[in-house]
This record gives sequence, C-alpha cells and structure tokens, in this order.
Amino acid sequence: MTYSHSELSDRQEIVDLLSAYCRAIDDNHPEGVVSLFTEDCYLDYGGQFPIVEGRKAATKFFTIGTDRLYARSAHFVSNVEVSFPTKNEAVALSYVNAWHEFHEHQPDAWIFGRYTDEVSRADDRWLIHKRTFRTMGDHNWVGDMSYIDRMGPHR
Repeated sequence: MTYSHSELSDRQEIVDLLSAYCRAIDDNHPEGVVSLFTEDCYLDYGGQFPIVEGRKAATKFFTIGTDRLYARSAHFVSNVEVSFPTKNEAVALSYVNAWHEFHEHQPDAWIFGRYTDEVSRADDRWLIHKRTFRTMGDHNWVGDMSYIDRMGPHR
C-alpha cells in the first residue's frame, strides 16, 4: 500500500495514540486514558465487561480498573495496521499483550488480544471514538472474555 505524506504523519499520530493509552493505563492515570477518547466514545471490552458509552462512564470504568482491581500492569501494543476510510477517520487494528498484578490474592494474569479502534480527527488531534477488544487467549485471567472470530480449519 502506498501512503501519502499526510497519511504517514496521521498513521504515526495514531500509533502514538495507542502507545499513550498503554502508558496512561500503566501509570494509573484514568483521566489521561479518557482524554484519548472522544466525548461520545463507545467501548466494548467484551465478556464480563459492560459496554461503556461517553467520557463520564469511561472515567468511572478506568478508575475502577486502574485503581481498585490491579496494583500494576504492563500493556504492549504491536502489529498496528491503519486504514483511512476518509481524511478525518481511520481504523486501527492492533495486537495487545497485557500483564496485570491484582490487589487481591490471585495470581498475576496475562491477556492477549486485538483492539479494533475507530479513530477520528478532532481539533487537529486523533482520538479513539470506538474501541472493541477481543481476546485470543489468556493466562490466569478470571472472568469471561469474548474471543476473536477465527476462520475454520482449511483443508
């Protein structure tokens, strides 16, 4: 695929946005996390997690996760693919590996999955409008998760 200069710049800004999310989550900075989403954001982390709509609900959701559920975490985003349906909209697919150390006496857990992010440009800045997370697997994760759809075996 051939990118224009502006698309290359936009692509890097979107990759930086995904990295900023990981840093804010791992630094236990829910307000910083929420600042990366649009006012009318829609978050679907699947499984046991509720659908989250809007920044106010997102602030509550991330405060519970980053502050009350786990003591530490490390999120790693890779394999980022970005497409541009329009000049001010993009879709980013990325893989995420995330380690969590919980406050309660339960073993550390890893979760492996994929973010599908619909991002939009607002005031010369890219923000996540819609995020969907689907897992590929986990180690010691407690609770139900939604798994990616995989194609059946090919013969």
